[in-house]
Amino acid sequence: MLAITLASAAFVAPAMRAPLSSAVRMSTEPPAAPSVNGWTYSKSAFVGGLPGAISPLGEFDPLGFCAGKSLSEIKRFRESEIMHCRVAMLAVVGYLVGEGVAPLLGGSIISPSAVVGAANSHLGQQNLFAFTILTIAIGVGELYRALVGWVPPTESAFTIRENYYPGDIGFDPLGLKPKSAAEFKSMQERELSNGRLAMFAAAGFCGQEIVNGKGIIENIMASL
Repeated sequence: MLAITLASAAFVAPAMRAPLSSAVRMSTEPPAAPSVNGWTYSKSAFVGGLPGAISPLGEFDPLGFCAGKSLSEIKRFRESEIMHCRVAMLAVVGYLVGEGVAPLLGGSIISPSAVVGAANSHLGQQNLFAFTILTIAIGVGELYRALVGWVPPTESAFTIRENYYPGDIGFDPLGLKPKSAAEFKSMQERELSNGRLAMFAAAGFCGQEIVNGKGIIENIMASL
């Protein structure tokens, strides 16, 4: 009786052990990506599941730039797109406002030098002090963005932080950032739509001024 008891206690059913291949597979699987602003990276989804597949083009990537890309690569592409969108939107406003107020500039403390002609030539007309201030402002902004969103190059080159959402550097002085994931996605898609249009518009403005040397406002008035 004692021998039977000891034998039954020593017996281990094979089903209790996890297969070695399963254990190895579980240990090698990458950790799940963190959810940021309601978005969680999905390798099977278009562009990792990021907002931006907007009608009428929808999932538009005919050259397959984003196909099979990693989380960090997808974030880098979106970071580049959203930054160019924002610069383009400012550029479109800058073309129109800059040319509109150019006749009023010059002869004051705020604007001691006059700026004339098409907006393409305005930067070259700035004095050294104004150009230096502009360069420093751009440098500070880019450095701050790099510190917030990017892993230090000494640790990993060209890598975005896991908990960083492309474009969200924390600058929201008016508190416009939505609280819910659905509202954030909607606002992100509106920003992308306007930014993509602005990139085409800014390129058109620049090209038009190169062609005939006239400002955009002057071109518009001549066509009326």
